[in-house]
Amino acid sequence: MLPRRTARALAAVLTIGVLVGVPLHADASRAVGTAVRTAQGKTIPAPKDYFGFAMGTTGRLAGFNKIKQYFRLIGERSDRVDYQIADRTTLGNEYPVMFVSSPKNLRNLGQIVRDNQRLAEPRGISEQEARRLAHRSKPIYLIEGTLHSTEVGNTQALVDIVHRFATEDSDYTDAVLDNAVLMVIPSANPDGQHLVVDHFDKTAGTAYNRVYPDLYHRYAGHDNNRDWFMFTQRETRTRVRLEQTYRPVVGHYMHQAGTGGPRLWAPPYDEPLGHGVDPITLQSATLQGGHAVRALTAEGKKGVGTDDAYGIFWNADVMGFSTFLGTSLFLTEIASAKDLAYPFTSPDGKPLGPQNMTVRMMQPYDQSTWTLEQIVAYAKTAAYAGIENVAKNGESWLFNNLYQVARNGVALPDVVPGTPYAYVVPAGQRDPFAVLEMMRLFEFGRVEIEQAAAPFTAGGKSYAAGSYVLRTRQPLGRWIDQLLKIDKYPEKAARKCADCPLIMPYSETTDNVGLLLGVDVDAVDKAFTAQLRRVQRVVPQAVRMPNVPRGAYLVPPESYGVAHVLPRLQKANVPVFRTAEKFEAGGRTFAPGTVMVPPSAAARQTLEAISATTGLQVYGTDALPKVEGFKLKAGTRVGLVRGANNMPGGWMMWMLDQYGINYKVVSADDYADLPGRYDTIVLADGVSKTTIVDGLDPAKNPPEFAWARGVGEKGWSALADFVSGGGNLVAIGSSSLTARELLKLPVENAAPGSVNAPGALLRASYKPTVPAAWGMPESWPVWFNRDAAFRIQGDADVASTYPGDGDLLASGYAAGTSALGGLANIATFEVGKGHATIAGSEITFRSWPRVTWPIVINSIYHGPSTPGRP
Repeated sequence: MLPRRTARALAAVLTIGVLVGVPLHADASRAVGTAVRTAQGKTIPAPKDYFGFAMGTTGRLAGFNKIKQYFRLIGERSDRVDYQIADRTTLGNEYPVMFVSSPKNLRNLGQIVRDNQRLAEPRGISEQEARRLAHRSKPIYLIEGTLHSTEVGNTQALVDIVHRFATEDSDYTDAVLDNAVLMVIPSANPDGQHLVVDHFDKTAGTAYNRVYPDLYHRYAGHDNNRDWFMFTQRETRTRVRLEQTYRPVVGHYMHQAGTGGPRLWAPPYDEPLGHGVDPITLQSATLQGGHAVRALTAEGKKGVGTDDAYGIFWNADVMGFSTFLGTSLFLTEIASAKDLAYPFTSPDGKPLGPQNMTVRMMQPYDQSTWTLEQIVAYAKTAAYAGIENVAKNGESWLFNNLYQVARNGVALPDVVPGTPYAYVVPAGQRDPFAVLEMMRLFEFGRVEIEQAAAPFTAGGKSYAAGSYVLRTRQPLGRWIDQLLKIDKYPEKAARKCADCPLIMPYSETTDNVGLLLGVDVDAVDKAFTAQLRRVQRVVPQAVRMPNVPRGAYLVPPESYGVAHVLPRLQKANVPVFRTAEKFEAGGRTFAPGTVMVPPSAAARQTLEAISATTGLQVYGTDALPKVEGFKLKAGTRVGLVRGANNMPGGWMMWMLDQYGINYKVVSADDYADLPGRYDTIVLADGVSKTTIVDGLDPAKNPPEFAWARGVGEKGWSALADFVSGGGNLVAIGSSSLTARELLKLPVENAAPGSVNAPGALLRASYKPTVPAAWGMPESWPVWFNRDAAFRIQGDADVASTYPGDGDLLASGYAAGTSALGGLANIATFEVGKGHATIAGSEITFRSWPRVTWPIVINSIYHGPSTPGRP
């Protein structure tokens, strides 16, 4: 190892080289040698020596188990690194996080965190005190790799980055370690790193494809960065808790993109811009991008682009929860290689990426080949530049991103005119479980929630005691407004000139949780007086079980919590009857679809547990109603056809698992006897005839993926025979067209191409007397993303249609929706002895539109049921 003075001198010379544009590898200033002896006298091997190859070596990827072992070793041997396990993942793997800083800062990390949390709560401290805290504290810089698990180069780069800060003595590392704390998440999806890299290693030297062929997150796959407001996945919640605790000023999320774009993309971002983001965080992200681009340019790394991509600041699902905490989202997107780790060469031999020299790309890439080594090198340069920028200006970052952003939130209606004073969630709603789930989202986000202890009036409307109030004058006021306002897309602002095409956001155009869950929410513009108490813990509404009735227990169908009721009663071997018509009992009117079960001990125990956790009211009747209905088939067996790497199918698995539904993913082997295995088969959105007939090629994929192989025309016919022979099929989204083709259903997709609704909520009508729509309101918005809409040409029970009275947009952006008027969205058909229900829109999209989940549950269980009386 070089003497400290010599290393510093070398670092200073090399830093000067960077500034004048001399190409420089990011590791060039590291001490020479294969290992470094730490202050404790213990040796830390260099990555090349530990793994047997340098990070970025063509065709070589370090496995995540060994990466964790290496980071644990560094944590044990270096007083600059603290290695921790933050949580376990969905599949039970470790979720590691490291804190990298000077020994003094790591010893003082508790105080740093307390200071930063205090800055993020501006009420009660003066600007002078905030500046004092910002001067005393240190900024925390979050850097994260492989949220998307095939974007492997970034975690490989983090190995070098952590090693450098753990071992190098230089002016650069001293300045960073003394003035900042790095929070390193080596992989935000550890399960995927194990799946993807282990598959890559196992398939080496075989005829199999090297890229993992299925979802690399059990449920969300590539959608795992679309979970930043519903918080459904365990890994999402782990990262959010880390952000809430440590309050990083920057989140550097390291991604990779396709092979044909810029070699590296960095902020500034593209349009559109919503009200949800504080300008400080966005301007700061632009600053980070500029600093990274400058460093890359100085090192001669060409093909770096900005702007014209990633318009992510419209929706909460993609801009991320941390943005609302004051964390600047510093995104880097690096071009990918071939088969994860092999050089990619342009087919025509021309240079890769955009070739027009513009202010958005001043130096186009001039080579036809791109390698894993370059991916790692570009990633490290961008990271070192971003880290340096924060470390050199820590006091400013802390004051502006934590204190000032939160202070703007506390004054939100003054800062963003037109923001409501509060949102009120009225008590006594049709679906108490939906209210519970929505309020728990805000509770997890640590929003200040209040509840009325007495009736009150606001905005000219009366509200009962128990109504929730979310005031926007609080640090997370922007997040509240983002999730509850009716989205109106900024058509004028989302064009770069008056005649330029409208820019669509990178993701969807609305994330209104009230509409998605089926909760009535009122925006109140002006301050009001009410007797409110702070909610410390959101709990289900208080309900009481009835006395044991002589006739039956009754559960109304209006809540999507009915999805908990049906499978759990079946699991308890309780016979379940659903009424087909409206009836009176105990002085109350019950809607079609009401769940009726005998007053057994097993039924009471099951319903009592469900009621206590969901807030659903259970009723009893001594006189058994004389009503027509259907008896559910005991132990209804559900099969899910999803195909390999189908994200809607992954989200369906998550939903089915959440509700304890008795299901299995349909395997290719199952087609030999579908009736013997399943009563209902669900086709997830995205399942086509090709998915079923061709599937995965067994010659290119290992035997463990044989379940997803094609079943040929014989299997396709077997699925049709399953339905006509008495089976039940439920097809969602684009698979509705697959069902039409399979069963020759008498429908036409009449949605014109002129309808442009890219992820919006459209007004829809429902017919709650039709079994598929049991429990649905007569009118409520439905999710729509350039989906099908049907003209029915034969007999069908139509459960949902689009109204014929003009523009259907409820929230988001849509054009031309009047053409959908009168068309059907959901319909059930008799097919031979069986049934098929199709939904043209993806009513299960990422689990968001839970208000329409009863349609799926009703359809799953109704098809195999038999008519009769209780």
